[in-house]
Amino acid sequence: MRFFLTCTLTLLLAALGGRAAETDGDAARLAGRVREIFEAKCTDCHGPELPRPKGKFGYVLDLKRVAANADYIVRGHPEKSDLYDMVFKEDMPGEDASVPPLTKDEKESVRRWIEAGAPAPAPAEHPAPTASTGGAEIKMPVWKRALRWLGRLHPVSTHFPVALMFVAVFAEGLAWWTQRPSWLQTVRLLVVLAALGAVAAVGLGWINAYFTSYVGQSASILGWHRWLGTGTGVWAVVCAGLATLGKCEEGTKDRQRFRGALLLGAALVGVTGFLGSALIYGLDHYAW
Repeated sequence: MRFFLTCTLTLLLAALGGRAAETDGDAARLAGRVREIFEAKCTDCHGPELPRPKGKFGYVLDLKRVAANADYIVRGHPEKSDLYDMVFKEDMPGEDASVPPLTKDEKESVRRWIEAGAPAPAPAEHPAPTASTGGAEIKMPVWKRALRWLGRLHPVSTHFPVALMFVAVFAEGLAWWTQRPSWLQTVRLLVVLAALGAVAAVGLGWINAYFTSYVGQSASILGWHRWLGTGTGVWAVVCAGLATLGKCEEGTKDRQRFRGALLLGAALVGVTGFLGSALIYGLDHYAW
């Protein structure tokens, strides 16, 4: 009887051990498949070899590190994971990527991977992308390529209104200090040019955002940057209106209103610019 029980227990433990090994093997194969998908579809924007990967997310092939980032993955809950949400909605790969969105089967693999706890692939497993995951390059229409190229001028376009708004604050400070009415013409010119530049920068920014993809914290930063930047452009137009439509003579309420609006506009420009640079360098890029 004791011999029978011993044999039964041994067989049971062996079966459970085999089942566990099989489960671990399935998890490793699933993780390898997901890494293969990411290598084929995500490295254009988030590859480790890129000097400035989007959203400072340049480790898309390091699944262990990706899974450990709560901004991207909530283990066991794909519906709560920003990375899966971006993939499912086809926000990633973005419009500027040279590869098509994930297929239905590829999305399902990513979902199952997160649902399984986002396991890491086997250490020696580094599969090359297959033809089914890589796919053919997307042939973007000429008009869309031109629009994408135009949107890339957004970072350059922001320097003009940013500089002019801050110079306008400096000139207005000199006007207040010297009490010379002649400074008003200089301030008006600077603010009007800044407003025109801000409108152009906002338009280019919306175009550029359409062709980009961010996940986690970077996606939230992009949202704030986009809407705060739009509000800043509108406020720059308000400042230009206050400067040109009113007399704005020194000591009048019109001048006080304009001065307050100008200071607020400069502050908005600074905050918006900070968020824009945070999309590239992260929120801590001014850390000492």
